[in-house]
Amino acid sequence: MRAAAGSPVVLGLDPGTRVMGWAVVARVDGRLRSLGHGALRAPAALPTGGRLLRLVEGVRALLARYEPAEAALEEVFYGKDARAAQRIGEARGALLLALAEAGVPVCHYANNVVKRAVAGAGRASKEQVRAMVARLLGLTEPPTPLDASDALGLAICHHQRRGLVAGPAGLPPRVAAALKAARARGP
Repeated sequence: MRAAAGSPVVLGLDPGTRVMGWAVVARVDGRLRSLGHGALRAPAALPTGGRLLRLVEGVRALLARYEPAEAALEEVFYGKDARAAQRIGEARGALLLALAEAGVPVCHYANNVVKRAVAGAGRASKEQVRAMVARLLGLTEPPTPLDASDALGLAICHHQRRGLVAGPAGLPPRVAAALKAARARGP
């Protein structure tokens, strides 16, 4: 499958320190399609730094293979478990470094924003998100594990919201492009 011209290849990442969901989504033949998805795993027996290194090496391999133009990353959810939020924050930091090294711009999405974009409800269950992701992408089977379906949801959400995402100048990309074209035409 080849991405449509002008359609960015988006890498969705669901951060974790033991399991990290990943997905690559692009517009193909007028529809969003998964170019690949899955989960990177690091042995629990490794210390945190070793697990993060293993996961980042996997992300670097994905970056080399798919050459995404943009990435979508889940924001940290601050629930009742502060230690879980800290671990996810550590994974996000490692991912942000790998993405910055590759020059891939990143957009961050809250979990409920992704669920609303994919399933129509900010409180949708992981299983509902999985089912809708499969339907939206035309997958023959629901993606597994749930970390992969979450990553697919992130990439889908980013594609849907892409026209609203602020660029380097703080303007939506379409607005920035229109201003650039107007300046090029002159008075």
